Amino acid sequence: MSVKQSFKWRVFISAGLALAFLVMLVSGLVLYVSPPGRVANWTDWNLFGLSKRGWQNQHIIFGFAFIILSIFHLFVINWKAFFSYIKSKASKGVNHPAELALSVILFVVLAVGTFWHLPPFEQIIALGERASASWERKTGAPPVPHAETLSLDELGKLPQVSIPGAEIVKRLRTAGLKVRDTKQTLLEIASENGSEVQRLYDIIVPVKRSGGLGEGGGWGRKTLVEAAEACGVAPLAMQQALKQQGIEATPDERLSEIASKNGLKMPELIQRINAMTEKR
Repeated sequence: MSVKQSFKWRVFISAGLALAFLVMLVSGLVLYVSPPGRVANWTDWNLFGLSKRGWQNQHIIFGFAFIILSIFHLFVINWKAFFSYIKSKASKGVNHPAELALSVILFVVLAVGTFWHLPPFEQIIALGERASASWERKTGAPPVPHAETLSLDELGKLPQVSIPGAEIVKRLRTAGLKVRDTKQTLLEIASENGSEVQRLYDIIVPVKRSGGLGEGGGWGRKTLVEAAEACGVAPLAMQQALKQQGIEATPDERLSEIASKNGLKMPELIQRINAMTEKR
């Protein structure tokens, strides 16, 4: 006759900790290389069926689960062994001040190095930022950050759009999309129609392809905004793309000023802009 075994809380908590750690590890790596929120929302980015917000939610919930299970593991299941271990190690730490001091120094170095962006911590963070920025080069960026949350009336007032809200509704409906009124946001319309925000924007503002900046034309006197319009890209997208190449620029600056302050010659700057627009 078999004896019914009682529920093993120790096994339950240990397995739960392992699974929570695994989810946190995977979600942390995904978020490390995921696109910025403005790009993720704009392009409806997802991985394994989860959006960036979905991965963030998973990371947060399983993080709390890991904390709660750890508390139960330490202070409920193994509290006697835990406090005995702490007492033993604390006394050994006092008897071994060099090791204890090195541990504290390591903690301080990690905290201070990350706060002050010192190497190699800065390089680790920059690697993740470059991975995130690469999504923007592949998929494009909104005309302004979080444009998907603007109503159609607000969207139409942007300089990059300059279209009345009623006309935007007309264009979307002509494309076969269901739109109630100009108070709706692109995100709401995309969700109700099972579409991507970026696709809706492309319907509203068709992408222009002019082949980039040609030779001559007095481009040195043109501003970044004017150059972006000539290339058929959003000024913000061009500004961000230049920044990713180490070129600092503001929308109102002339190309000659941008080239000068970044140590470039005008032909080289135009070549980089053209190369950037050809990838779009």
